[in-house]
Amino acid sequence: MSMSQSYTALRPEFKEALLEAASQFETPFYAYDWPTIQERLERLQKAFPQTEIFYAIKANPRLGLLKRFLERGVFVEAVSLGEVLRAYQAGFRRNEVLLNGPVKTPAMLEALNRIGLPMLGLDSLADLERASRLLPRARVLLRVNPDLPIVTHDHLATGRGESKFGILPEEVGPALELARRSRLEVLGLHIHLGSALEHPEDYQAGYRVMDGLYRTHGPFEVMNLGGGFGLGLDLGALGAQAAALAHKHGAELWIEPGRYLVAEAGVLVTRCWGTKRTRRNYLLIDAGMSQLIRPMLYGAIHPVEPLYHNPRQATYDLAGPACESGDVLARDITLPEPREGDLLAILQAGAYAGSMSSNYLDTPRPLELLWTGQGWEVIRRRQSWEALLEDEL
Repeated sequence: MSMSQSYTALRPEFKEALLEAASQFETPFYAYDWPTIQERLERLQKAFPQTEIFYAIKANPRLGLLKRFLERGVFVEAVSLGEVLRAYQAGFRRNEVLLNGPVKTPAMLEALNRIGLPMLGLDSLADLERASRLLPRARVLLRVNPDLPIVTHDHLATGRGESKFGILPEEVGPALELARRSRLEVLGLHIHLGSALEHPEDYQAGYRVMDGLYRTHGPFEVMNLGGGFGLGLDLGALGAQAAALAHKHGAELWIEPGRYLVAEAGVLVTRCWGTKRTRRNYLLIDAGMSQLIRPMLYGAIHPVEPLYHNPRQATYDLAGPACESGDVLARDITLPEPREGDLLAILQAGAYAGSMSSNYLDTPRPLELLWTGQGWEVIRRRQSWEALLEDEL
């Protein structure tokens, strides 16, 4: 996948606020535009009316965001015990949290039984057997792997037959028999095709699989059609098709957006600290793979917007500070020639940037800020140097 430049302009008000924040806070830092998240949520609710929305916590788990989603009637989807604890800390009730994920150990299930049991998305027959043994009255959904040729990066195509996720369609019948014998309360079936999906045909194929399974094995109370909506996907027609399918089978419709709600609202702000020429032309910046792993991991393209002016332009690769050849956040981008200390905003960093950040090379995790439209709120302090060592003996 090419990492060539594409631009998505910042809202003028947010851009001005970023300059103010950069005068007060050390770079790199993440900043999120709450009005943009609200607009995305409203767009989603319009496309999927009368649908329960479960925000995928892993996209961006900050409590300051989760509490705001809770206020707006959005539930949450978790994929780890830690995310369930985070959801409860934010104020969500047990029936407002759905725990998915491919491995649920006995220790995890026993901990959930102690702290409060959310709804469970069961991902395999082994998952199902453990839940039936340890939590026989749990409310569950069975995740289906639809075995479809999903069009996205290989690491994101969870609905392909070779993926590690879900139960193949031919295994659904035996799985349901076991679940019902075990007194689990089966709410319905769950399908999640993948992430960053831009082709409605992928969803339509998944809906056909679910239609067949609900005709064969239903009725069910719930139909969970997952998320993975690409940022450019037209949701209007898709939402109508999903609603019609759920209505046909008398089921309540659930969806699980994550990146769609928060990606475009977030930026990673970084400073320029020089240029250098090898066989390529590099712009050296203070943000890298520890703050944004997606370009290295998925070949993801993140637009870059300069927060400075210069009529002279040049083409650069953005080189981060890590001692890794792969620590390049973008290639072949044309920018105004920078001076030392000039600012860049790396866009679409509201999802899977802060949540996937790391302490590699003893790098503190950055500050995270939320722009409310009226001012800045710190929703995560910059990690201290002392915190990097506090767990070691």
